[in-house]
Amino acid sequence: MHLLTKQSDHIIDLAIKCRGLTDVLLENILPCAPPLEFNASSDIFTDQPTTKLFRIAEGQVFHSVRNKIVTVFDEGDLIGLARALNLNEGVFSCNSTVVLLPYQRDELIVHVNANTKLQKNWAYYLTCTFSFYQQALAQELRTEFRPHAGFLHFNAGDTIIQQGDTADRVYTLLEGNADAVCDGKKVGDIHTGEIFGALAVFTRQLRIASVIAASDCMVLAVRKEEFADLIDYQPQICMRLIEEMAEKINQLNNQLLTKA
Repeated sequence: MHLLTKQSDHIIDLAIKCRGLTDVLLENILPCAPPLEFNASSDIFTDQPTTKLFRIAEGQVFHSVRNKIVTVFDEGDLIGLARALNLNEGVFSCNSTVVLLPYQRDELIVHVNANTKLQKNWAYYLTCTFSFYQQALAQELRTEFRPHAGFLHFNAGDTIIQQGDTADRVYTLLEGNADAVCDGKKVGDIHTGEIFGALAVFTRQLRIASVIAASDCMVLAVRKEEFADLIDYQPQICMRLIEEMAEKINQLNNQLLTKA
């Protein structure tokens, strides 16, 4: 099985494991009836009993939920398990010839519980299948959320943020280095990879310092309305931001101690 979109290595690995476990689980159990062939079908399971499962012997089957294709099943994949367990699994369709091997749910359940080894492989198969869809959902959410971020280029000496301006964006320094300047005095350094400008966004204050490009810089700018959503989809950004704020506070404390 695979997704229509580009897949991560982890999703590919889970699909391979599911296929291998299917081979193991069905190795010593025979189909309950002769193979079925469909040339094209909008719903392969129409008129099929809910206890029927299929293993794809030839062709591809598309799995849709709410009229959206979410998974493509290939030769060797098992389909219909959730349906056989009375769960809403969506619709399975094909637009070209497929050959399916039918299995009975109850026979499969009895078979996979025949010994401890099969039980472990059955549990592993269910876990891998769940993980596949979990990772697929996470990837889909990341794909659907595309903030209106802008990539901005600044030459050395250019002002990236102006002190006193309204805080409407959060920035990430992708390339170069910059200086934080307050009332004409340098108060800090901003290095490649750092997020900056978030404090004023969070506190809804005006910019308390300017940020001046110390070298040629490439900056990613995200509007404040979308920054919270970006953290929801990529929580590691929040952790990075907290770490950087803690470092800045520590730097300020050290400066105060030096002056004392």
